Amino acid sequence: MDSAPTLPTGPPQQQDQHCIPEADLTIRKLKRCRRTSQLTILSRPKLLIIDELGYLPFEANAAHLFFQLVSRRYEKGSILITSNRSVGEWGSVFGDPVVATAILDPLLHHSTVITIRGDSYRLREKRRSGLLQKAGAALEPNETANQ
Repeated sequence: MDSAPTLPTGPPQQQDQHCIPEADLTIRKLKRCRRTSQLTILSRPKLLIIDELGYLPFEANAAHLFFQLVSRRYEKGSILITSNRSVGEWGSVFGDPVVATAILDPLLHHSTVITIRGDSYRLREKRRSGLLQKAGAALEPNETANQ
């Protein structure tokens, strides 16, 4: 029986992948691109993982640099992006629907989009422990306390 593939860990130069834990780090790294070769470094790995894209909006120059990164990697390296935003909302993430379309075009060309609906595992655990109620659930008084 085959086991599920695992992503290698370790320095990207050794494992040929690079993981950016939060998209905010990408924004900060891209802002430094003019002073360093960061854009070139992020263009090299076979797999670039960008987590939580859209959690924070991109500034205009960062959105343009992100477009450059996507363009450099197009058909040369894979990009895995996680986001709590649908692609239809990316115009607000990048501050410009035209820039968002320019970024999405090469990203979606050879991609597989996986939509996961429901609670995150963190919220699910909080709900199980009773620390959080389900979204939209009305608070109802305890019926036994009223009797």
